Amino acid sequence: MKKFLTTAVFVAFLFGANAQKKVGGEWSIGPRLGGSSGLSLKKHGGTSAFEFIAANSFDKEVEGFSLTVLFEKLAPLNGNGQLSALFGAGMNLTFADVTQVGVSGVLGFDWRLKTVPITMQVDWMPTLYFVNGTYFSGVNGAFTIRYILNHKKYDDKSKSKKSKSNTD
Repeated sequence: MKKFLTTAVFVAFLFGANAQKKVGGEWSIGPRLGGSSGLSLKKHGGTSAFEFIAANSFDKEVEGFSLTVLFEKLAPLNGNGQLSALFGAGMNLTFADVTQVGVSGVLGFDWRLKTVPITMQVDWMPTLYFVNGTYFSGVNGAFTIRYILNHKKYDDKSKSKKSKSNTD
């Protein structure tokens, strides 16, 4: 069992490192409040994102501290890209009396404010646990608000793209 758990964690970090190379853009961080409440760190880049969540789960069957890694695709719902639908999947580790491992899906909306470096997200993140018991947790809906850490760098890039398109 320990070999499986070690392998699963290793694979998750390899997946994370690979996805991080593909996703450029900005980093954001903030609280996640809901079925599991904690801290969310997200790497945004165009139409995809990579999200780390460290949280406390409030599901009675899997109460404990959890770490989740998600790869998300964003589908813009308006012309300026501020509002996007998102969907994705990843891995979840929950540490309580026993360590539980599962796969998580995510479905929701991501809203990027234009005038301040803030993103907001509302989502549902169901998880199917398969190590140390099989259990489906469907109660993890949440609201997340994040501060964009490198917003000046991101704003500079978007301004340079606009100026290049104006000169063409």
